[in-house]
Amino acid sequence: MAKILILDIETAPNVAYVWGFFKEFIQPKQVLEDCTILSWSAKWLGEKKFFYEDTSKQTEAEALAKLVPLLDKANMVVGHNVSGFDMPKIRGRCLVNGINLPSPYKEIDTYKAARRAFGFDKNSLEYLANILGVEAKGDHKKFPGFELWLECLRDNKEAWAEMKKYNMLDVSVTEQVYLNIRPYIDNHPNVGVYNEPEEISCPKCGADSSFQERRGFSYTNTGKYQQYACKSCGGWHRTRNTEYPKDIRKHLTVNSVG
Repeated sequence: MAKILILDIETAPNVAYVWGFFKEFIQPKQVLEDCTILSWSAKWLGEKKFFYEDTSKQTEAEALAKLVPLLDKANMVVGHNVSGFDMPKIRGRCLVNGINLPSPYKEIDTYKAARRAFGFDKNSLEYLANILGVEAKGDHKKFPGFELWLECLRDNKEAWAEMKKYNMLDVSVTEQVYLNIRPYIDNHPNVGVYNEPEEISCPKCGADSSFQERRGFSYTNTGKYQQYACKSCGGWHRTRNTEYPKDIRKHLTVNSVG
C-alpha cells in the first residue's frame, strides 16, 4: 500500500533591524536571525497516531532529524502549500543543519489543487475547512495571532502546549480537506502503482475492483478507453489500453502540426 504522510510545520519569523513598517527593503546585514522551524506535526493517512516535535527542549537539527525518517518512508506527502512553503523550508533547514535528504516522494499540495480545480474566492486552509464543512481549524485563543509565536520564542510553556495543539489540528484539518477534494485532483499521483493490483483499482484512493463501476468510455485523439467511477472516493479513471483493435487504430489520423 502507498504510504501517504500528512504534514504541517510552524516556523519562527526572521529577526532584523528595520527603520519603517511599510515597503522596507531588508538587506542581509540587517538580518539578526533567519527563519527557522519551530515545530512540525504529521500523521499517516487514515491512522490515528500523530507525530509531533518542537524546539522547546531540543535544537532545530534534532527536531528535523526525527522528521526525515518519516519522509524516508513516505511515497507521498500531503500538505496545504506543502510545495510552496513547507517542503522548501524543510529542505533548506536540513541543508543548513547538515541533514541528508530522505528518499524521493510525491508532493500533493491541497492549496495548489484547490486553486486549480475550484473557483473559490479564497483557498486558505481555514476557508476550505469552513466551506467544506469539515472540522474547523480554530484559533489559538489564549495566545491570539502572532502572540503565540512570540510567547514560544520567549519559552512560555503554555504557549508551547498551545502550539502543539494548533500544529496537530492543522494536520487533522488538512487530511479532511484532502479527502474531500481528492476526487478533483486530476494530476494526483497514481496510488495503484504502489499497491501492485491484480485487477482494476482506483489510482487516487487504491480501492479495489468491487468499488469500480463501468461508466461509459473516455476518448482521446487516438483511442477509446473504458471509463470507471470509484464508489469509494468519487474519483474517475480509465484504462491505459485502448478498446480499439489494431485494424481500427491504423485508420485513425490526428491533426497535422506545422
